[in-house]
Amino acid sequence: MFWKIGKVVFQRQKYYENAVLKYSDFFSYYYGMSDTFSVNNIHYMKKFYSCFPIYIEELNELTFEHYKLLVNIYDVNVRYFYFRVALFCRSSVEELKGIILNDVYNYI
Repeated sequence: MFWKIGKVVFQRQKYYENAVLKYSDFFSYYYGMSDTFSVNNIHYMKKFYSCFPIYIEELNELTFEHYKLLVNIYDVNVRYFYFRVALFCRSSVEELKGIILNDVYNYI
């Protein structure tokens, strides 16, 4: 669902000024979950779609919190690597964050 919302917002942003705010209001009203569809989360959904533009079934295996962490990795190859690590290890968000931070710390 989050990927699909991100796709809609990403594609419609050229037609609507403040598309993120409008969709945040719309989905919050329609689904009644104001925290889930906050402006900040709609931005993450849009980033989620732009970082993973081709939908595959494996995207359903991680939570939205995983993707909020992964979309902040700018290198596509590194992002995809950590995506695969999270899938393979079935890691929680905190475990994935620890893996990423440990790698960054060891790289410096």
